[in-house]
Amino acid sequence: MKIFCVGLNYKEHIVEMKHFAFPESPVIFMKPPTALLKNGQPF
Repeated sequence: MKIFCVGLNYKEHIVEMKHFAFPESPVIFMKPPTALLKNGQPF
């Protein structure tokens, strides 16, 4: 399984993350499969 994420893709998120420059394009990154909780297990 691959988890692809998009960050800094709208103004409010950029401000919330305390970035002072607006990127020309969103940030694309991946998360490992271990980032998901499986079968309702607790953290």
